[in-house]
Amino acid sequence: MGSAQVVLWTEGERGPRFPLDTASIAEAGGVLRLVACRDTRERIEAARDARVLVVSHAAVPEELFRRAPRLVGVVRTGIGLDTVDVASATRYGVCVAHVPDFCHDEVADTTWALLLAVARKVLVADRAVRQGRWAPNALLPMYRLRGRTLGLVGFGHIARKVAERARGFGLRVVAADPYVDGEVMAQEGVTKVTLEELLRQSDIVSLHTPLTAETRGLIGEAAFRQMRPGAILINTSRGGVVDEPALIAALQSGRLAGAGLDVLAVEPPSPENPLLRMDTVVLTPHYASTTVEALEDLARKVNLQVVQLLRGEWPTYLANPEVRERPECRLVSREGDR
Repeated sequence: MGSAQVVLWTEGERGPRFPLDTASIAEAGGVLRLVACRDTRERIEAARDARVLVVSHAAVPEELFRRAPRLVGVVRTGIGLDTVDVASATRYGVCVAHVPDFCHDEVADTTWALLLAVARKVLVADRAVRQGRWAPNALLPMYRLRGRTLGLVGFGHIARKVAERARGFGLRVVAADPYVDGEVMAQEGVTKVTLEELLRQSDIVSLHTPLTAETRGLIGEAAFRQMRPGAILINTSRGGVVDEPALIAALQSGRLAGAGLDVLAVEPPSPENPLLRMDTVVLTPHYASTTVEALEDLARKVNLQVVQLLRGEWPTYLANPEVRERPECRLVSREGDR
């Protein structure tokens, strides 16, 4: 039947962040196609004859699974699965894989880079010096971190590494996560609280929750009203966790002292986005995962799972294990069709 297609969508004219191993793919009976797609329609068309689809940030909707009958697996090049319709994939018998142990240290480091940049007004100070202004006291008010409270919304692997780093700065750390026991948090030196308690107590709120129906818009107008006046917000999770218009209003009113954002509701942002013109906001281009080491690790684990799917094997990081039990599971039905 010829080689099975492995399709990797590229974003516009940009290539992938890392190379797939064409030799190992060919050995497993596959051939790699890199396709530059501008919209959902082009992406669905590109995936029509794919056996395996490799995706970064673009959405994978129900229609794609329906119109790609040869597709056995989707491999997401990262941790989050908010862009993939996992329920539809399972219903159509398609495996969904990702790399859940990717870039934990990198995102924790970026969280702290943003936190320090906002709290110490690094960009404002840098800009002042470049413009010939040498007036340290003009940057007040600023406050020492030791003794203040850091609130972590979500307490997964990355948040735990953020808490580990917080100990060196002498912060008190609280966390809100309905899926993690207080005893587990206590072992990390963290106090479990409700989200409402966290917002009221924290001088710095850092977001580490996945984007789901439950968390979309979680930090909105009501949350900002509950936060301490002069608090700082850090977001290295997903832009959709924050109601961006409410964030802008909280910053403009002075309710928030600042924000460090690696993620936004729309990426890249519109030139008209008010966040781009705020001195109290530090922005980075969704780059928290980006180091040489992290991308090498990601490439290795994505390549492995692509090859596993081509060989009819279950991927190492199967995100929808219930697909194993479904009679329409394409991986099983196509084992003899490779």
